[in-house]
Amino acid sequence: AEEANNEYNDAAALPSWVQSLTLKGDLRLRYDHTHDGHSDGSSAEDRWRYRFRFGGTANMQNGVKTGFRLASGGTSDIGSTNTTFDGGFARDNFYLDQAWAQMDVSGVTMIGGKNPNFEKTGWFVSKALFDGDITPEGFELHYSTESGSSDVGFHAGAYFVQGEDDPSKTLDLLTMAQITAKTSLSDTTGLTLGLGVYNVEDEGIDETSSRSGNSASGVGYTPVFIDAALSMKTGPGVKLYATYVNNQESSATDDTGLIAGIKFGSAKKAGQWEAKIEYRELEKDAVWDELSDSDYGSFGASTGSSSYKTGTNTEGFVIQGKYNPYDNVQAALTIFNTEAIDTTGSSQDNSRIQADLIFKF
Repeated sequence: AEEANNEYNDAAALPSWVQSLTLKGDLRLRYDHTHDGHSDGSSAEDRWRYRFRFGGTANMQNGVKTGFRLASGGTSDIGSTNTTFDGGFARDNFYLDQAWAQMDVSGVTMIGGKNPNFEKTGWFVSKALFDGDITPEGFELHYSTESGSSDVGFHAGAYFVQGEDDPSKTLDLLTMAQITAKTSLSDTTGLTLGLGVYNVEDEGIDETSSRSGNSASGVGYTPVFIDAALSMKTGPGVKLYATYVNNQESSATDDTGLIAGIKFGSAKKAGQWEAKIEYRELEKDAVWDELSDSDYGSFGASTGSSSYKTGTNTEGFVIQGKYNPYDNVQAALTIFNTEAIDTTGSSQDNSRIQADLIFKF
């Protein structure tokens, strides 16, 4: 018995990949205020919410990694893991948010399963077009090659909006491709560029309904998006960035989008701060509204609706500040000032405020 206990307690007896298992999580407490517009009736909405995520990654030390993450929230909105404080103290649901495997073979990275968000796996994309909480289901390939101070990347993905094909269902795909380039202009300045496109099949467009803004029917979505970011390591650090998008399938004129902003600093460790101001204009059919930022919206964005809706058909500004009092604690304040681009009613300003306190472990 003593020998068995010694073997159980001996870390060296465990497989090396088990010893490399890392666990991490975060808790975000949020106050969310939305001022809709005077003709909405309710005028304003105040919510106290939380987001809790916990997961891990196992590095098998042979070019293979697997990972998982659980998250709060629900299943109706693919772009949110928030839970509102309600239900009279009832227990809340916890869902599988990620379950993926990654293999690196001859410089090619392959990822499959319920994947981490696009920006975490190698894509160079704007959160205005791809909400940071979306965890797409499918397969990705990433390859990069270096030449001097430059790095060129090739990225491809196929994701299942509906992954079953039988007499009662249709297999619906979202496919995406992008070319990225990073280069050092000097010791303190770097430039990143991206040219990408995605396509969602017509059958998959109405699979979910968490956001709005797109035309009701008859429009396909194959947007081309161009991204650029200029980073300068001077003072607190400065980043200039912009994204232009145009939907190649829209026959109407409401098919373009523009995001441009400037960010100062980087809140990563205790005592560090960052601040940004960003302008966004996403016309009605510029992109598939289900993928866009779930926090960005306006009164009248959805045709015929008299309430605040997120998605497309909105323009305005995002102002954000962050500060880390400790390495693992961050305070953030985000202000959205927006209005609908094309609305059947009167144009009204919308102000949304989010105050966050984030704990990481």
